[in-house]
Amino acid sequence: AISILALAPISVGAGPVLLRWSAGMAQTVAQPSARISRPRPQLLVVCLVAVSAWLVCRGGSFAFLPAKPAPRSGGDVHEAGAATQRRQMLASLGLSAALPAAPALAFETFKDTNLGIEFKYPTGLQKTENKLYNVFLKDVIEPLEAIGIRVIDSGRSTLDDIGDAKAVANKLVADSVPEKAPREIISAVSKFDDKGRRYDIIEYAYQWKFAPDLVAATGRKRFQLHNKAVITVYKRKQYLVVASAEEQNWQSRGDGMLALGVDSFKLLF
Repeated sequence: AISILALAPISVGAGPVLLRWSAGMAQTVAQPSARISRPRPQLLVVCLVAVSAWLVCRGGSFAFLPAKPAPRSGGDVHEAGAATQRRQMLASLGLSAALPAAPALAFETFKDTNLGIEFKYPTGLQKTENKLYNVFLKDVIEPLEAIGIRVIDSGRSTLDDIGDAKAVANKLVADSVPEKAPREIISAVSKFDDKGRRYDIIEYAYQWKFAPDLVAATGRKRFQLHNKAVITVYKRKQYLVVASAEEQNWQSRGDGMLALGVDSFKLLF
């Protein structure tokens, strides 16, 4: 049996004693005070060897355990776990096999040599008649998602005759938005093509009421429409392209899809 002697003397009346652990049972043994005043070196060695043997039998170790990380919030723990899972997945599958390739969006090109214009638009829009536009491409499901093109005669030579991009935006919104409708001009910038012709790109939004037939179709009375337009004046003609979608649909189907009609617009001469 392994015996382990406690190193600290305790007082039990007549004098100090040592606690002896033998075969799982504690005993007290009285010792003269002179013999326990200072622990012997041999005794320390025996104790260390005995403690080491006990730890080995229990599967213990003298190695230091790593400090526990500071507690994280629930969101941090979730994000850390998700990040670890993503890293493990990418490491095991490889980056190219981690996610399937997204399907490419399909676009078509509209070109009219008589009007002298060209632009791209997402497949699925249907050409319909609209008294305000020369060409009007409309979504077959969402009634307010559309691209409209209007070419009219103008008494101006360039957009400079109106002013800067902000002045052009104010003029466009005043001409195309119902008078009492709440409206906002989001941005207005000028760009130039390789021939030095100026194009103003204007983004704006407004709120208005559905026509009676659309009230019945949508079950709503009002809407908020987000618009992106490009306008230019060249050789006494004004060219306007407007892409529109309801505000709640702009991020998903307006910007980057319908707005491609504005971003890709060019004159053919």
